[in-house]
Amino acid sequence: MQTTTRAIHGEPTYTRVKREPTRLLSLYNTAPQAEITLEEFELYALDRLQILRSIESLRLRGMKGDEFRMKLEEIISACMPMTLGTAEEVRKDQISHFILRIAYCKTEDLRRWFLKHESELFRFRLERLDSNERAKFMEQSGLAYDVVSKEDVLRLKAQLQAVPIFSQQPGYGQGIHTVEVTRTQFFRIPFTQALDLVAHRQVFLEGGFAYVPVERLVSIIVARFRSSLSRGLLEAFGAMPYVLTDGRIAPLVSNMAKQYTGKDFSGTKTGDSLDLNDLDMLADRSMPMCMRVLHKNLRLEHKLKHWGRLQYGLFLKGAGIGMEDAIQFWEKEFTKIMTTDVFNKQYAYSIRHYFGKEGKRKDYTPFNCSKIILGPGPGHGEFHGCPFRHYDEANLNKLLERAGVGAMDRDEMIKLSKGQHYQLACMKHFETTHKGAESLISMDGVGNHPNAFFAASMAFYKEKNGEGGRRGGSPNPSSQTSASSAGPGEDAGDPASPHGESMEIGTGEGSPPA
Repeated sequence: MQTTTRAIHGEPTYTRVKREPTRLLSLYNTAPQAEITLEEFELYALDRLQILRSIESLRLRGMKGDEFRMKLEEIISACMPMTLGTAEEVRKDQISHFILRIAYCKTEDLRRWFLKHESELFRFRLERLDSNERAKFMEQSGLAYDVVSKEDVLRLKAQLQAVPIFSQQPGYGQGIHTVEVTRTQFFRIPFTQALDLVAHRQVFLEGGFAYVPVERLVSIIVARFRSSLSRGLLEAFGAMPYVLTDGRIAPLVSNMAKQYTGKDFSGTKTGDSLDLNDLDMLADRSMPMCMRVLHKNLRLEHKLKHWGRLQYGLFLKGAGIGMEDAIQFWEKEFTKIMTTDVFNKQYAYSIRHYFGKEGKRKDYTPFNCSKIILGPGPGHGEFHGCPFRHYDEANLNKLLERAGVGAMDRDEMIKLSKGQHYQLACMKHFETTHKGAESLISMDGVGNHPNAFFAASMAFYKEKNGEGGRRGGSPNPSSQTSASSAGPGEDAGDPASPHGESMEIGTGEGSPPA
């Protein structure tokens, strides 16, 4: 990095840093060798995770083009500024990438998620470079492609001119256009490195090589990045046994993918309280499907097993139910099939525990969508989890139909679920049942956290009807972000679990006692 120093009479010498954005773009082929504190380890990773989760959220909300780029720029500036290419910025960028690479290498689903959103971040940063900066990055990264000579361009002019290009580039507008051959630089690239462009017929092929116009080079570089990162994730998976031998970082790495980085729903705030008498109405009107299933089956069976109690109990806590009301709510339901003495001995303690009043006095936070989706699935007689993740097509269709979702919307949600877009299916459910919500309220976090779904629904009805719940106000989560998470059904008319086989699940390390 180039610097210039300047002494001014009567003032201290200072250093002016020349902007070098290419230093902040990397194929991450080599892990950095650096000392780092445990605090930096976690904070660096969570800052980058916030950016990747934001990319996912913006896409789930249908943002694209300039709107997407502007919003993502704001998020990056707030979480992990990457402007000058200073040594500290480069250090944080490199370290945070490799921490998350380790955290997200454990399963195919995690690898796919990380690969998708890291590639999108890479593309965003690559597209911000001008042509000279991009050429410099290619040179630094060993991406040396053959430039097609002017003679060959003229020889192939007719073929190159005939290739249609879909573009959103400045100066072209949106839509189909053809290359201005004599004014465009072309690169000769093995077609196996340009499969995406080949599939969309956006390049000319000759002798096993693709002739790629400079404006399409971004796709080639991103494809190389994806391929390299995909191999790197598998290598990281092979190294996991070694990483987990370090007791200092093993818990951080193991739980990183389940960390929530959005609004803090850790406890009841003043004015957030809900009336227990409203819960049946709110379950139908404002709860996401995962919590509606738990509520309905609790009312029908008068009990929930450990993971169901924990998932629903922490949700109610984040929604505004205080500890005394929570104990009253669960006692009233459970004592329909057991004595008060049994309830107090076996269940009341765990409620006080996740409110931070017993045991380690840790104030547990509600489960976010990632934790629910990646956590243990429901076994026989259990109703926790995410219906869009854990229900088969027939049961999911039946559940949505009983919830009043129309046939076309059901089909779309089921299609999204089959494509493993569970959170997008949940967001579609919100949009279907809250028509026009986007113009009235903020939908931040919907599809990422059940309590964000609930809070947005309450805000929607408050704006629409001046209601906000018959007696309780709209939840008002704090603006802080939370990096903590607690240790990780069918409709009332059909209490069957989505799975027929019995599966015993323990309480899990770090979760409140059963």
